[in-house]
Amino acid sequence: MGEDCVNVRCCELQVCVGDAVILTDVSFTCCSGEWMVLTGPSGAGKTTLLRAINGLCPPSAGRVWALGSWMPGRSRRQAQGVWRRTGTVMQDVALFETQRVSTNVETALRAGGVPSRAAREQAHEWLDRFGLGDKLDEYPQSLSGGEKQRVALARALAPRPQLLILDEPTSHLDDGSARIVINAIRGLVEEGATVVMSSHHEAQVAEHQTCRITLESGAVTSVCR
Repeated sequence: MGEDCVNVRCCELQVCVGDAVILTDVSFTCCSGEWMVLTGPSGAGKTTLLRAINGLCPPSAGRVWALGSWMPGRSRRQAQGVWRRTGTVMQDVALFETQRVSTNVETALRAGGVPSRAAREQAHEWLDRFGLGDKLDEYPQSLSGGEKQRVALARALAPRPQLLILDEPTSHLDDGSARIVINAIRGLVEEGATVVMSSHHEAQVAEHQTCRITLESGAVTSVCR
């Protein structure tokens, strides 16, 4: 694939927290239409790598390229441009607790320029698709862990982002809900989106992934394409 389709690139990335080295010498490239899965034991550095790609965790050394700009060196305007084109779900899901379920998803759509009425309709469609059609007017605190995760996924996927960063996105879902989510992600990949996700459930995504990276103790130990 040509350089113009590269959406994510890590070059000798290192992340340290205090004296602890969390990631060391991580290098890889991920292009448009690729679905990359990060595997490895707990504490291997998967979440930190996802945060580094999204600009939430600055590199201690090396560089990260995402959607057209490098970090370090990314301006505030460039960072905002990356975030607008990125859908992210981390393990804390980070829903807006004072907003209803539907509004959580609508807000993401409106931020991407979708008019209010269309945003409401699209939000309802995605929530219904994820089995949450009866939760539109609920607040996040009334939801189960799996329901919160599905709301967060609907919010991330609904704007059809160019890049999806997902940390264990099916960890709280039953098999049926997980299949629905995986199929929705696959649809965006087929449209050209790039997905970088961590998972302990390799069987769920084995037939869809285009690349698997294994991390151990903060280092890449294998890359399978």
